[in-house]
Amino acid sequence: MKRWFLWLGAAAIAIGVLVLVYRGPGRAIVRGHVGDVAAAMLVYAALAAFSSTRMRVRALVTFGIAAAIEIGQAFWHSTSTLGALTIGDTCDPWDIFAYAIGVGVALAWERIAVARSAACAPLS
Repeated sequence: MKRWFLWLGAAAIAIGVLVLVYRGPGRAIVRGHVGDVAAAMLVYAALAAFSSTRMRVRALVTFGIAAAIEIGQAFWHSTSTLGALTIGDTCDPWDIFAYAIGVGVALAWERIAVARSAACAPLS
């Protein structure tokens, strides 16, 4: 089951890289919000790969981490490119919506993984 979370993390990283190199129309929206969806997916994947907590707990912790960082951006600002890429530099309420979508995608991913694992499990 853990390999499913490695794939989720890889997908999140791939989306993040694509967001960084995207130069087309709507770049600010893609960079700002699709990247946040991928970030939430990555945090969820990391929590799932390294803990055995329930889905609901992972979802709440992931969303809590993302929301805390976003709210924190109202009080501190990143001064480096690395900081801007990892914790951001501008508080935007729409980012919280993007994090919720990322958590939703991760939950859907896990539900599909659980269903497929159950379907492939040997009958006993």
